[in-house]
Amino acid sequence: MNNNLIMMIAGLAGGFALLIFAMSYINDSLQKAAGQQFRTILATLTASRIKGAATGFFLTSLNQSSTATTFLAVGLVSGGMLTLLQFMTVSLGASVGSTITAQLIAFRLTDFALLIIAFGYLLSYGTKGKKISVVGDVIFGFGTLFFAMSLMMNAVAPIAKDHAFLSFMTRTETPALGIVAGVLITLIMQSSGAVVGMVIALAIAGALTLQQSVYLALGSQLGTVVTIVLASFKLPRQAKRAVLWQITQHLIAIILIYPFLKIVSVSGEGVWFIFVKKFTRMFFFTEDIGRQIAMSHSLVAVFNALLLLPLVKYLQRFMFFVYPFKNSEVAFGTVYIDVKKVEEDPHKALELSKSEILRMGGFVSEMLTSSIKAFKTRDLDIPRSISSKGFKIDMLAKEITPYIVNIGKHTLEEKQAKDEVQLLYILADLGDIASIIDRNLMFTARKKISSFSRFSDEGLDDIKAIHLSAVSNLESALTAFETNDKNAAAEIAASSHKYREKESEMRLKHIARLRQNLKESIETSGFHMDILEQYTRINAIICSMAGSVVDMS
Repeated sequence: MNNNLIMMIAGLAGGFALLIFAMSYINDSLQKAAGQQFRTILATLTASRIKGAATGFFLTSLNQSSTATTFLAVGLVSGGMLTLLQFMTVSLGASVGSTITAQLIAFRLTDFALLIIAFGYLLSYGTKGKKISVVGDVIFGFGTLFFAMSLMMNAVAPIAKDHAFLSFMTRTETPALGIVAGVLITLIMQSSGAVVGMVIALAIAGALTLQQSVYLALGSQLGTVVTIVLASFKLPRQAKRAVLWQITQHLIAIILIYPFLKIVSVSGEGVWFIFVKKFTRMFFFTEDIGRQIAMSHSLVAVFNALLLLPLVKYLQRFMFFVYPFKNSEVAFGTVYIDVKKVEEDPHKALELSKSEILRMGGFVSEMLTSSIKAFKTRDLDIPRSISSKGFKIDMLAKEITPYIVNIGKHTLEEKQAKDEVQLLYILADLGDIASIIDRNLMFTARKKISSFSRFSDEGLDDIKAIHLSAVSNLESALTAFETNDKNAAAEIAASSHKYREKESEMRLKHIARLRQNLKESIETSGFHMDILEQYTRINAIICSMAGSVVDMS
């Protein structure tokens, strides 16, 4: 093996490794800035087809991973918080958003890669502001991406005229084989963005033609679906249907473009390539092959979205036909409230609101009951699973609140107006309980698990006892609310001091264990005290909720 071949392999392998690293680094950096908001944005900004597509485009433009956005959306579909129709619009937008990287790569910034890396590093490590630091991380990531492309371009330049290589590449000159090759390469690289970046680098170096590059890019989009398919086997039926749509939309994109790649041609050149060249020349004033590949990549996704977006309702029916809907599939959301009742019968609307709040109370009770599991395990998936219930409850509260507020805008009797206010108080209290479990208790549970520490037997018994008192207290309060039992509610409302005294007793017992130098108690002291405080806070909120029941008519 001669030195030139060794240098070429080293340059290609090193450039490829850096390319994958850069894509991952950019994704991680942007997730730091907005990753925690992605789930909320997806669930709240998909009310219409246009908003859904725009949301998918926006999120994928930020994290540069349609797979990441799709995984997130599939998770929401699985939890019943996104409908299939909403998912379909988000995925179409995500497909367009994932092509942004190719457009940036086509600007040929490889000559300035090291300068961009230095500037990004300066912003990331030379500034104190968190937002500026994240921007620096992103710039550093893109600089690394451009440098990786530079390495690959320089490495493959000599083989552009190699007869063996040219003979191999002629096999991808037919659309079908080129698309299949793109799928296979993406299966290995696990990133369509990385594949397209590599393809552009090879094309600029003269190793690939425009036709071969477009075929590989088309295959790369379909290849990204395989990861999602493999991860979907254990998901609920509605999530599998969403994955089926993901496959369908990418197949439609290929079928849409395929005839214009070679079958429909002018002077032996496919109409699609003639169009892409003219479009690039007209709007970018260039015949650069890198820009042509990027534009083809983007235009396929845009045309597919424009074609399918008006048809998503019909395509949803097709998905249900191919993968039939079952009665057991119930989306998470309100089931009792009826908008028509607000004007027709405000009293009935209040009753429906109460039923919906009781239903939400049941979810909060389940969440509270299961919270103790997080302190008896070393499995991080358990607190994460419990936290996910908090997001569902929050979304449910956001649907119920405006409904109750809307009732208050109409003429109500004095008793009805009073009940409307108390219902909002109870709803807020239930939301606060879910928030404490999600953000405080499960956060503490994750920290405790990550530290590999364990509670003493006596300490865990105290935690179980205060947890049980909160569970029992909430169940009693919900029962009093459902039956309008003011006496029981008043008794609960007056018992707040009892739980605070119980907490104080348990704190003293814990301090006694610390004085005995009990290893487990010393290691978990901070966790133990925080858990006692959070369950006591929950008990206080339950007592406040019972007070609202007392004040209802």
